[in-house]
Amino acid sequence: MDNILIEALQISGIGIVALLISLSLLAGLISLMTKYIVDKPEKQEEEVESEEAAVPLESPAEKNDLQKVAAIAVALYRSQLELTSLPGEDSGGAMNSWQQFRLNRRLNQSATFRRTR
Repeated sequence: MDNILIEALQISGIGIVALLISLSLLAGLISLMTKYIVDKPEKQEEEVESEEAAVPLESPAEKNDLQKVAAIAVALYRSQLELTSLPGEDSGGAMNSWQQFRLNRRLNQSATFRRTR
C-alpha cells in the first residue's frame, strides 16, 4: 500500500512541476507579446473619437435600414413561431411527423406551384 501511495505522490509532483513550467512559459510569451506589440498613440485615438462625435450617429437612410431589418426580424420570428407552435384544436388533432414533413415541403415550394395544387 505504501508503494502505491509513493507512486501517486511522485506522479502528482511531476504533474505539478510540468504545470508550473508550462505556466511560466505562457507568462513569458505574454510578457514578450506586450513588450513588442505597442498600442496606437493617445493622440490618434482622441482624433478618431472627435471625428466620430462630429458625424451624426443615425442618418435617415440608416434609420430606414434599421426599420427594414426590424421588420424582417419580426417576420422571421413570427414564421418560426408558427412552425414550432403546437397545432390548435381546429386542425383536427396532433400532426404526425409525416404530415409535418409534407407541410414543410409544400411551404418551401414556390408560390406559383402551390397555387396550382
